Amino acid sequence: MASVKTAVSDQISEYTSEYLCKTLASDFYASDFSQQHFDVLLQELFDTFGEEKTHSRVKIIRTRIQQHFVQRSQNCEVSIVEGKIKVRNIFDNDVKCVDTNKAKIALNLSLKVLLDTKTEYALQEYLLCFPTDKLQDLYAKFENTSINGDAKSLRETVRTGVQENFGLDKKDIVLFLRKNLYIRYFVDMRYNRDDENKRFSGLNPEDLEQLYTDNFPEDFEAILFDMAADIFKDALDFSRIDNFSFKTIYIEVFRTLVDVAMTDYIADIEKENILGLNGYILRRHFDNLLYVCAELLIEKVMARDRKADEFLRFYNGETIIGSGGKNIKKPFVTDENDNIWNYNSIFSIMTQCTQFQTQLKQQIAALEDAQLSLDTAQSLLDKCLVDEKQSSSELSTVKDNLHACTSAKDSLRSLSKPSKEERENLRIKTGEEQTLLSEHDKLYSLRNEFRLKLDNAKVTHKSRQKQLDFAKRTLATMEKKGKELEKQQDSIFRGLAKALIFR
Repeated sequence: MASVKTAVSDQISEYTSEYLCKTLASDFYASDFSQQHFDVLLQELFDTFGEEKTHSRVKIIRTRIQQHFVQRSQNCEVSIVEGKIKVRNIFDNDVKCVDTNKAKIALNLSLKVLLDTKTEYALQEYLLCFPTDKLQDLYAKFENTSINGDAKSLRETVRTGVQENFGLDKKDIVLFLRKNLYIRYFVDMRYNRDDENKRFSGLNPEDLEQLYTDNFPEDFEAILFDMAADIFKDALDFSRIDNFSFKTIYIEVFRTLVDVAMTDYIADIEKENILGLNGYILRRHFDNLLYVCAELLIEKVMARDRKADEFLRFYNGETIIGSGGKNIKKPFVTDENDNIWNYNSIFSIMTQCTQFQTQLKQQIAALEDAQLSLDTAQSLLDKCLVDEKQSSSELSTVKDNLHACTSAKDSLRSLSKPSKEERENLRIKTGEEQTLLSEHDKLYSLRNEFRLKLDNAKVTHKSRQKQLDFAKRTLATMEKKGKELEKQQDSIFRGLAKALIFR
């Protein structure tokens, strides 16, 4: 008898499940399941199994309704009392309203579809890339929510959804880069001498170097580091991770960066050698990648990011109790000369560097202005030289003409008995002399005016030259100071890069 009851219960359970799947859309919101929906379902069950058997299995029906929505990423409560049903969605802690909850449910449903079809998006066995249209579709779920348009919140919401729906481990990497969504599964790269099948490096260093030379462009390093800052700002965001989280994932983030950068150049490389090549490239650039991380952390600190501040203050040499009661010695930030840099000294130098860059820009602008002023003064001086030379030449010509005219006039005037023609010539020469005298006075005054302008232009040019020379000396002094600050800054970045990966 019990087995018959069990068979009927199973049949009602299965019927309920099939009915819900058939009549409700995949994204049907649980709280919208009304009394009318329930009554129609009950009538179907009455017609198939009878009222008595159906009523006696209301708990099974309730459970199947709840399971239906839970399987569609909807956490909910279902209660049935005296034939009256009530279905209520339960929000996650970070969800405050229905619109956001519906958006997260829609996100999870889409992610499950992507998970089922993930092999279509595999760049490598362990690296997935979902293109822009897929990522934008995920973002679009939140179009009617408060985070619509907030790129950072959208990324973090999708990142959390991916981690949950894809069942990712803490060493698996979710990455947003250039409008694509990347997922890289952790691959244990440890060398196992007892199992050659686990020797991912495969080739010796010389063979790997040859593979690299044969398949990668000369500017691959530039390609790698062009991506690095964007990837680190996303996957190693110092605004949301702590020091121990960084240590847990930074290697895998580095490997993800290398894998993504390698994508266009590995078509002709055997699959078993790709992981080894990843390790080879990572070893080549490991220190510089850590240096970039140090730069990004300081950038966040100087922007007064509270979490980044906490991250940097961690490196103070204190001993703390870690998980399992183990003592952990926090490192100092120590440079190549064993100088210790604490938060305050780092902040002081970086503040000086920031101020210096502002002052340097101002001084460069002042130098450019001084050069422009000198160029203007030089143009004016050149014009004054031309004007003075031309006016002097014209005055000299008039002087010569006046001297010749006066000489001719005096010769005619000295004649005791001049002829009519000679008297006429004397009259003409006297008139010419007056005209030349007037022109001479005008040109003489103009020449003196040009000479005064020339003298002033020379004084101005000399002053502008002094200003330019002073600006150049000031810039040279600043650049010398800047080199010292740059050296200190570099020491901080290198020391911090080492501290990031403390043991």
